[in-house]
Amino acid sequence: MLVARQPVFEDGEPPVGVVIHAYYPEVLRDILGRLIKLSERLHLYVTCVAGREDEICAQLTASGLSYSLYRVPNRGRDVLPFLRMLPFLRADNIRTLVKLHTKRSLHLGGENDWGVELFDDLLGSVRFSRALEHLADPIHVPMLGPQRYLLPVTRFLSESNRALLVTLAERGGIDPQGINEADYFAGTMFFARTEVFAPLERMQLTGNDFEAESGQLDGTLAHTLERFFGVLANVGRQQRNIDLYQRWLASRQLAAVEVEGLSARLGSWPRQPDVLLVLTDTTGDIGLLRSSLESIDRQLYPAAAIVVLSNAEPVGVTPAANLVWLPLAESWPSQLNQLLQDIEVDWWYLLRGGDELDPHALLLLAEGIALNPGVSACYSDEDSLTAEGCQSPVFKPDLNLDMLRSYPYVGRALAFSREAALFVDGFDPAFSELAPHDLLFRLIETYGLGTVGHLADVLVHQAINFPQWLGEPEVIANSAAIVAAHLQRLGVAHELQAGPLPMANRVVYQHAEQPLVSILIPTKDCLPMLLRCIESIMEKTSYTNYELIIVDNNSETAEARDWFNGMELLNNPKVRILRYPHPFNYSAINNFAASHARGDYLVLLNNDTAIIDGDWLGALLHHAQRPEVGIVGAKLLFLDGTVQHAGVVLGLRGVADHPFIGDSMQSNGYLHRLHLDQNYSAVTAACLMISAELYQQVGGMDEVGLAVSFNDVDLCLKVGEAGRLIVWTPYAVLVHEASVSQNNVDTTKEEAKRKRFKGEQSVMYQRWLTQIANDPAYNRNLTLEGSGFSSKYRTDTDWHPFASRELPHVLCHPLDSFGSGHYRVRQPFAALKAAQMIGGAVSDEGLQPTALERMAPDTIIFQGQLTTPHLEYMQDTKAFSRAFKVYELDDYILDVPVGNLNHELLPKDITKRLKKAVGLCDRLVVSTEPLANALKGFNADIRVVENRLPGHWWSGLTGHRQQGRKPRVGWAGGSSHSADLQVLAEVVRALEGEVEWVFMGMCPPALRPYVHEFHRGVSIEKYPQRVAGLNLDLALAPLKDNFFNACKSNLRLLEYGACGFPVICSDIPCYRGDFPVTRVSNRSQDWIAAIREHLAEPDASAKAGEALRSVVLDHWMLKDEHLLAWRNAWLAD
Repeated sequence: MLVARQPVFEDGEPPVGVVIHAYYPEVLRDILGRLIKLSERLHLYVTCVAGREDEICAQLTASGLSYSLYRVPNRGRDVLPFLRMLPFLRADNIRTLVKLHTKRSLHLGGENDWGVELFDDLLGSVRFSRALEHLADPIHVPMLGPQRYLLPVTRFLSESNRALLVTLAERGGIDPQGINEADYFAGTMFFARTEVFAPLERMQLTGNDFEAESGQLDGTLAHTLERFFGVLANVGRQQRNIDLYQRWLASRQLAAVEVEGLSARLGSWPRQPDVLLVLTDTTGDIGLLRSSLESIDRQLYPAAAIVVLSNAEPVGVTPAANLVWLPLAESWPSQLNQLLQDIEVDWWYLLRGGDELDPHALLLLAEGIALNPGVSACYSDEDSLTAEGCQSPVFKPDLNLDMLRSYPYVGRALAFSREAALFVDGFDPAFSELAPHDLLFRLIETYGLGTVGHLADVLVHQAINFPQWLGEPEVIANSAAIVAAHLQRLGVAHELQAGPLPMANRVVYQHAEQPLVSILIPTKDCLPMLLRCIESIMEKTSYTNYELIIVDNNSETAEARDWFNGMELLNNPKVRILRYPHPFNYSAINNFAASHARGDYLVLLNNDTAIIDGDWLGALLHHAQRPEVGIVGAKLLFLDGTVQHAGVVLGLRGVADHPFIGDSMQSNGYLHRLHLDQNYSAVTAACLMISAELYQQVGGMDEVGLAVSFNDVDLCLKVGEAGRLIVWTPYAVLVHEASVSQNNVDTTKEEAKRKRFKGEQSVMYQRWLTQIANDPAYNRNLTLEGSGFSSKYRTDTDWHPFASRELPHVLCHPLDSFGSGHYRVRQPFAALKAAQMIGGAVSDEGLQPTALERMAPDTIIFQGQLTTPHLEYMQDTKAFSRAFKVYELDDYILDVPVGNLNHELLPKDITKRLKKAVGLCDRLVVSTEPLANALKGFNADIRVVENRLPGHWWSGLTGHRQQGRKPRVGWAGGSSHSADLQVLAEVVRALEGEVEWVFMGMCPPALRPYVHEFHRGVSIEKYPQRVAGLNLDLALAPLKDNFFNACKSNLRLLEYGACGFPVICSDIPCYRGDFPVTRVSNRSQDWIAAIREHLAEPDASAKAGEALRSVVLDHWMLKDEHLLAWRNAWLAD
């Protein structure tokens, strides 16, 4: 230990622990520059290696931050130093930490841009405060970090690292299964609750457990612990998810203003359908039935009629004109058929006794019916009722034909058009529990796949949970029967086999033809891997009518070239060698191979795959030969047997990615999806089958825009657009090492690769953004982060379940959570939303193009966005969002005075960045006319909206006068005003004996000996009350006379005025106007004289304060015409 200081507690609360491994002092300087801008109390736990102590100690001391400094050996990357700090954090009772380091990432090319990006993400004021709020609530996950670096723990996990992870989990008393479910933050920088690391402390790992530093890229204990941090954060996830889900569900209710507007919304529909609710009771539990009926009574869109089929007496049930109570017949499907004839309504909704509906369930169902006349059946998401509340949500895909044939994933709460049901002869009693699902198949056969709708909202809370229902004997007994009947009606030759689960089916489609299949394998060098692939195909593949086409893309090794030459000499028609002597272009290589293929069907296959199941080709082919199918993908496993590919989810981690990566091959996956034939929007070309005719018809792969990435996704989307299904089957299983061949071939520089990848992302977003944002094989309630098929249950995003919006939708990205962020964005937005003038959401983070497309805002507000990631985000919104874009600015940041805290923190190329940012927007909104004039030429449309005070903060404040032994004179503000307070330096010293000096927010060290009271800064929400509570007899507002301040607003006067303080201010442009304040030049003697004049006439001074309060409350509050000014500035003309 080199320097040991005790953290400073305030009101019994510890500071935030900032753990930094300071290997590179120059990077530490950047970190400290960001930390000193934060308002939170911090204590730094800094580690360094020998020889750098003095430089690091000097930097820490100069920062003014509280710190302790420790010397550590150069071992275990940044991880071992972090572990060594944990006991100190625990001893100091630090509950929340931020882990940072200065080490560079060799595997990311040696540049430190990635570190700067992480610092921008973690140490921005808004991000920092929001992360601490999140971690303070135990319901939330105990670790947060940059989303871009959130990866599944199992991704690219070597066998040795996996084994070590299992060992660590066992030593920590953690179920190793958690390894497959966890995500981690690559780069080991994150926020966390300190308690998360208790299992690691108990392990007592020492330096001897870690390898010496030698630039290793993977395979060390430190690399394994990087992933293990994510496993630790995953502990307790199940209970947290239950709690989060229930909070999320509670947030998804219509607001009062939305309920008030329902009459107008319903009037805009082309029709208002009558919906009959049928409650079938097989248990005789009248209590459950009453619960169902009570939920129906709460519906915002009333049921036209309710039929209860039950043998229980309606004890305690209130009679109603639209309620019919009938005995339950032995064959309730037959009974339903009679009711279909007798009760004339538009739609039926089938529920069971004990099921409960959300209040908006029938409303959303009716809207879906009214606006989609081609739909004849519908299902929704669901959850289950328990004694502890609603749990176990089931987020279903849109209609998924192959999944429906595999098992009845739609659940039992189904709605049908009465007319359509009658047209196809209603319910078949032979299928008992699954008679409604048989009806669903017949509707699909008659009207097509588009006839079945899906509402992606949890509308029904089931009395029994989804797995229990699937396990019922009648479900298991009839699951295969309804599929067999369905396929027989279609005349589809098939063999129906038992699936891997009791209620699941496997349909093997029968075809007379055995067409030639061309297997296309691009390759370069990597001869042992290629031979493994070829030999496994030839030795194990049961289907024999195939040819191999191997495309050599400039192989360089002698052994590879010799082998290709030898194979050409053999002239084997079964194995052909093609040469592609051009730069690597995966699309072009496959198109080239396809043009030489003789087969009716093509298999695109990577050279790093291997066959482990002889039926793989037949399992692909029997689907590919179906006329409605376009592409078939396989189940791919890593060498350790874990899942590498089980379909592709659009929008996952960007454009598209694989879910379930690293899951055990025995895992069921979400909704059993790892074991069942189903439809996805895309599959990987690592193993993909398509007919040669269709491949040519859709133009093959894109050689120009998608040379390397996403070409397979693009191909699948083109095939889907042509009306064909994409099938993924778990019955074709191969091994795939993943990206080995590409990594071997694509040797371009990292930056060039990044630019290429970014360009290919842009191509996909431009071409397919609507589809990427709305993957029918996924569900919008599931996260697009991490491993997929899970939910974050976010309650901070706007929920809008209707098909259309009545109010303009605004997405706000405020600069911070302090004054500017609130006055210029957060509070105007909140006030406009409360006044029903806009809808929308505030987000402290940029959104992926997919999230933007889903939200579809009319306007996006960017406040002061200038960092490189911010500018990239703005470029993306310019390219991919149709929203009107507004840039908001409150200061003339091009000329921040020396002495202002922000002067050193702003980038040197600030002018270039600002011009670019403002140029990416349609309008610039500023707070003052001088600022608008100063920025002329930056944007053709500049609007001025002056600052106003939010009434819920600044109305009704009371400050008491004459509370001190001497007059209380002071200042309140932020940490950036040190230069402006120099105006008062002589004044403070001269009047020390005449007044009690009171400062809040910041006080220059030179003035502290003369100050009677100093109050630390507080959150903006507490700021108005704390300012009023200063009980000032006189408030001062000094500003230096410079161009920066000339462009500022009068906000300080407004705040003082709302408190009723009399004010003396600098006589500069921003403080001029119709305010009853005393203005003085910035000469000390003028300030002293003005202060003494006020103190000599306390009653007159008090009256001036009250007059100022009247002006502020009457003309400068955020309401009425001032709200309209904000709305007009934010929305397009």
